[in-house]
Amino acid sequence: IINMSDRSRSRSRSRSPERNRSRDDDAQDKRYEKSGSTTDRPRDENGHGGGSEGGGGDDGGGDEVKLYVGNLDYATTTDTLKQEFSQYGNVTDVFLPMERDTNRPRGFGFVTLSTRRSAEEAISKMDQTQLDGRTIRVNESRPRGEGPADSSRGGGGGSFNPSGKPDVKLYVGNLSFDTDEETLRNLFVKYGEVSDCFLPKDRETGRPRGFAFVTMAAADAEVALSKCNGQEVDGRCLR
Repeated sequence: IINMSDRSRSRSRSRSPERNRSRDDDAQDKRYEKSGSTTDRPRDENGHGGGSEGGGGDDGGGDEVKLYVGNLDYATTTDTLKQEFSQYGNVTDVFLPMERDTNRPRGFGFVTLSTRRSAEEAISKMDQTQLDGRTIRVNESRPRGEGPADSSRGGGGGSFNPSGKPDVKLYVGNLSFDTDEETLRNLFVKYGEVSDCFLPKDRETGRPRGFAFVTMAAADAEVALSKCNGQEVDGRCLR
């Protein structure tokens, strides 16, 4: 479960038809693995190996920062990601993991920017925007064992609601297809009033996509996140 409230939703990109994705794709999409490169050298799924390639102008502001980019359309390429993120600084690395058996994109990628300042701007401007017809997620990638690179840990000194907004939108992932809005509301209302609960569905099949957004007052949302994260609902542990 991730605090989504502090990210910009203003930008839009060209759309392509929504692709059907398996439940395993959506689950894998939230694992926040590490990144790689735009070069053709061999890479593992965590991005190790390969080289680097520049793009845009270096704007200073510290060491390189690797970003996780999730919920990508299968048609999105490394060139597309490099072009988009180069607006905010020097892109030194782009990596799109592929499935071993099918060589199909796995629906997420990694972009490395040369400075923290440019990376934080990219997160602010790109997270929850449309790219090739999908609402992408952009967070700082963190090594395994340090927890998900969620927005509540970035850029604001680690506080849950650094901008001080009265309401906070939580991302609720790894949902069962059997979980409905009423079930989620009943779970979160234990910790405060739920002002909005939205379960996206696949446009072609009408099937739930395995995640949802729940909006609550900031203080209630913080408690709900700590209580509900990892809780089992309809046979699946919430993330």
